[in-house]
Amino acid sequence: MKVSQKPGPGEGARNRRGHAMSEFATALIVLISFIFMPLLNISIIPVRYLMAQGVLNELSHRVVLCDKRSEASAMFAGDGSVWSKSLLSKCGVTVSNPKLILTIFGKEPADKLVVSAGDTIPAEWLPDGAKAPNLYSMELSADCAIAPFVECTPGLPGFTSPITMRLKAASPWENFGRDPATQEYYVNE
Repeated sequence: MKVSQKPGPGEGARNRRGHAMSEFATALIVLISFIFMPLLNISIIPVRYLMAQGVLNELSHRVVLCDKRSEASAMFAGDGSVWSKSLLSKCGVTVSNPKLILTIFGKEPADKLVVSAGDTIPAEWLPDGAKAPNLYSMELSADCAIAPFVECTPGLPGFTSPITMRLKAASPWENFGRDPATQEYYVNE
C-alpha cells in the first residue's frame, strides 16, 4: 500500500483563506446597485421638497409686505419667476402654473371669498364693510416637479422620474391702510 503525501503550498493545494472574497464582492455589488443607489436616489426628494416649500413660504411673506395688492401681484409675477426659474431649477425643482390669490375669511365658518389677482374686493368684504372683521390671506400655489438625484428612462415617479406636487403657502395680509389720494384700501388697489 502506497502512502500519499500532502501537497505543498505551491503544488496544487487550494488556499481557503480567500474563498469568501468572490461571494462577498457579488453581495456587495447587489447591495450597492439594488439597495443603496435607489435609496440615495430618492433620499434627495425630501431635501428638494423642503427647499421648494421654503422658497414659497419666503415669497409669500415678501408678497404680503407690499403696500398694494397690485404691487404684490407685480412682484409675484416678476420676482417670483426669478426665484422659481433660477434658484429652484438649479436645485432640481421645476415650477409650473404659479398662482396668487387673496382669500378672505369672515366671522362665520361658511363665509369665505376668493379674489384673483386683478379682481376688486366687494364693499361688504372690505375692512369697514358689513362682514367685517375679516381675515385676509394671500395664498401662493404652484405645481412643482421634484426630480430624484439620477433620472432614468423607465418613469417610476420618485425613483427614476420627477414626482409632481402642488405646493401652497399663505401669509396674512398686513396693510389695511387707505391710500390718501384715492381713499381706497390698499388691499383693494
